[in-house]
Amino acid sequence: MLARRRQREARSARERILTTADRLFYGNGIQAIGVQRLIEESQVTRVTFYRHFPSKDDLVLAYLERRKWQARAAVQAITDSHPGDPRGALHAWAVAFTEDGMIDEYRGCTFVNAAAEYGPPDHPVRVLAIEQRRWVNATTETLLREAGHPDPVTATRVLTALRTGYVYSLGLEEDTGWAAEFLAAFDLVIDERGKGDWSPRWDEAAIDADIGTGDIGGDVASQ
Repeated sequence: MLARRRQREARSARERILTTADRLFYGNGIQAIGVQRLIEESQVTRVTFYRHFPSKDDLVLAYLERRKWQARAAVQAITDSHPGDPRGALHAWAVAFTEDGMIDEYRGCTFVNAAAEYGPPDHPVRVLAIEQRRWVNATTETLLREAGHPDPVTATRVLTALRTGYVYSLGLEEDTGWAAEFLAAFDLVIDERGKGDWSPRWDEAAIDADIGTGDIGGDVASQ
C-alpha cells in the first residue's frame, strides 16, 4: 500500500515538474529558466526534481517529447475524422492553426524555438526538432499524394512555408484577416491536384525588370 502511494506521488511530482516546465519554457525560453525556479514553481524538493530529471537537458527533452506526441495525436485525430478525404484533412489541419486561442497564446513553433537555443547540430534537442519537422512534412506529403496532387513534394514545401509564415505572424501582429488569407492560399495549393503539370509560376520578365530597377520587394531582411 505504501509503495503504491509513493508511486502515485512520484507520478504526480513528475507531472507537476513537466507541466511547469511546459509553461515556463514555452512562454519565456528554455535558457531563461533555471532549475531553482522550476523547483519552486513545481513545489517539489531538489532531491525529487533530480530523481525524475538528472539534468535540465533531460527535462527539456521530456518537455519536447510530450509536445511532440500531443501534436501528433492532434493531427491523427484530424485525419481520423476525415476518412477517405485527404483534402478535407489537409484543410482541417490548416483551420486548426487559426483556432484554439492561437492569436493570444502563440509564441512560435515549440521545436524551432527550442532548436534555436542549442547551437550544436547534433545536440539531442536539435535532432528531435528536425525529426518532428520531417514528420510534419512526410504527413503532409502523404495526404497530398492521396488527394492526387501532381507534385506533392513541391506542394509540401509550399504548405510548410505558408504554415510557418502564418503562425509566426500571429506572434507579431493582430489577426486582421490573416486567417482568411492563409486558408485561401492553403486551399489554392491543395486544389492544384489533378491539373496536370504543376509547379510555382513566376513572371520571369517582370522579375528581370525589377532586378534591373533595383525594386525586388523592399528590405527583405526586415520582413
